[in-house]
Amino acid sequence: MGRNKFSDTRQCNDPRDDSGDEFNDTDLPEKIGKNLRQIYDDVLSEPVPDDFLNLLAQADNAKK
Repeated sequence: MGRNKFSDTRQCNDPRDDSGDEFNDTDLPEKIGKNLRQIYDDVLSEPVPDDFLNLLAQADNAKK
């Protein structure tokens, strides 16, 4: 039989993540926090869509 996506040479209990970095339970919260901060920073750096800015302007004008 051929190889499939489950025929990886690593064992299921191998303490490695997808990037190959070893970690343990004390490192996991730090890694999660680092990744969440990166995602948050990425979202903040994205431009606001023009449609959304127009909608906000319309809401401001409606209040006046």
